[in-house]
Amino acid sequence: MALNQKYTWGDFLKEHPDLKKKGIKRTSSEGKKVFESAYKTKVKAYLSERVEKVGKLKKQATERKKVLTEKVASLQKAKNFLKAKIYQRKVGSQDSWLGRLDGQASRIKILQKSF
Repeated sequence: MALNQKYTWGDFLKEHPDLKKKGIKRTSSEGKKVFESAYKTKVKAYLSERVEKVGKLKKQATERKKVLTEKVASLQKAKNFLKAKIYQRKVGSQDSWLGRLDGQASRIKILQKSF
């Protein structure tokens, strides 16, 4: 979902019923100013929550990768190369997931700088 869909004019009016009673339109100068300031605060909060979530996911992925790598090493030591190959693929999927999470984190940081 796009950032501009995370917080809409309808959401804004639900939070500020006094402005709804006043009859302020979204396209008026006062409406634009008030909505933009509320939008920026909501988006900043959303992006900071997203950074925390990506950090937790990175931590989980690195822990899983570490466990799987140890399992691969033990299987190779036991010369069970077929199972080791299966677990190497799992390690590779965790590694690619970490790469995607790094990309998400960099995009979030760029967005945070723009607001």
